[in-house]
Amino acid sequence: MSKCEQITAEVLQADIVIVGCGAGGMSAAIAAKKAGAGRVVVLEKLHVTGGNAIFPPLPLADDDGVPRFACMDDNRVRPGDPRLSPDPKVRADANFTCAMEWNHWRGDARLIRTLADKFETNSDWLKSIMAPEDFIPSPEDMRGKLARVLVQACKNAGVEIYCDTPVKQIIKDEIGQVTGVFAEDKDGKRLEVTGKRVIISTGGFIGSKELMERYFHSYDENIYDEICYMGLKHTGDGIKMALEAGAASDGTVAFEWEMNRMPWLRNPASPLTNLLNNDMNPGVIWVTPQGERFADESKMNATNSIYRLKNKTFYILFDQGQKDKILTEGPDFDLLPEMLRGVDLFGGVEPEIKTQLAEGRMKIADTWDEIAEWMGADPAVLKATIEEYNSFCDQGHDAMFVKRPNVLTAFRTGPYYAAKSTLAMLVTRGPLKVNTKMQLLDKKDEPIPGLYAAGVDIGGTDSDTYACSAACHSIGWSLASGRIAGENAAKGGGR
Repeated sequence: MSKCEQITAEVLQADIVIVGCGAGGMSAAIAAKKAGAGRVVVLEKLHVTGGNAIFPPLPLADDDGVPRFACMDDNRVRPGDPRLSPDPKVRADANFTCAMEWNHWRGDARLIRTLADKFETNSDWLKSIMAPEDFIPSPEDMRGKLARVLVQACKNAGVEIYCDTPVKQIIKDEIGQVTGVFAEDKDGKRLEVTGKRVIISTGGFIGSKELMERYFHSYDENIYDEICYMGLKHTGDGIKMALEAGAASDGTVAFEWEMNRMPWLRNPASPLTNLLNNDMNPGVIWVTPQGERFADESKMNATNSIYRLKNKTFYILFDQGQKDKILTEGPDFDLLPEMLRGVDLFGGVEPEIKTQLAEGRMKIADTWDEIAEWMGADPAVLKATIEEYNSFCDQGHDAMFVKRPNVLTAFRTGPYYAAKSTLAMLVTRGPLKVNTKMQLLDKKDEPIPGLYAAGVDIGGTDSDTYACSAACHSIGWSLASGRIAGENAAKGGGR
């Protein structure tokens, strides 16, 4: 049976039914088969497999055991950081502590400890399911290879994947035991897929206006015009079905964002992205459409401040001197991540700038008055902002937002640059409440018999802010939670 062959029977019997063919769902399927499960069926709404797993790099560890992309989102990581320790116990402790500090202990500490520990075995587990050719480094290591590795491992394990098969409802018997799901094929034919266990992993709800309005505090009716969505617009189908089946909400939802930059480029590794990205280039400044600074641009989580802005829109400013500085000296990293070593980070930036000028998303001018006019701001306000910032640079102290002194560079060398930007969001995290076996809990904190969840649908891992300094948090914990869910579903999870 091919991976996308359509279901033709009215009833399909399986031991474990998995809703969603992303990292969480596929890792759950593979783990369940390895744990002795019989027939494992994965139902995917889309025409293709992979889900959010098409975006991240292949999260393997180097020979010393340290994850290759550990702390890739934290430009303040230094040699000797415990998150980079060759000792997995030290790393797990450090990542647990990091995650709990980010969520101010609002997260589920036992769940996070379980995921941090399981994460440390992800690399060895991935290597055990990879073919010899998968170990050859390639450009695909950065995008898409993880999804292909998981799809092939599912095939090798005998997992059956059905695409174009959206699940519509979770089935429960008279005593509350989950017994399967109702789904549809591409022709709208109703299907009953029975199973002793059901695992939900549908990739979040960033494409659901209903759930975004419920959980996103900055939601408004024009949200899909104002915010740039970098990921897949999953509509939270599994979350809605789980809540309808009696699952509880954990109460914690976070939104995973890209570093601030020119989001419409879509390419997270483009030269202009690198030039504008505050993670690489914290010497830029951010201003509101009115021309005022609103954050410490050198802080990674200052991206949260964009939520407060009208239309989530702002402008990134720099001058020729600051541009020459970053192009000459390179990114502001204490320890250059492995993924960036040997990469020409800014080559080809001029053609990209030219394109964005033509698109009306950038402006180059000889005066700040011209920049202000293009932005629609009061020139006096913008000039006052620049003068104040330059005085902070001269003094070596940002008296407004306490930006790091070593990245303070006065803007006095024309021409001057402005780039329009907006909040760039990838995926939601939460809100389904699970225990450490990834069993979904009801409103009495009791497991719903036969029902599990994995991936970004589970809550309790973050509060309002994605803990991006915990190593490989997003994809790493999706794989870990999927493996835990699959293993426990195969053996009944203690019920």
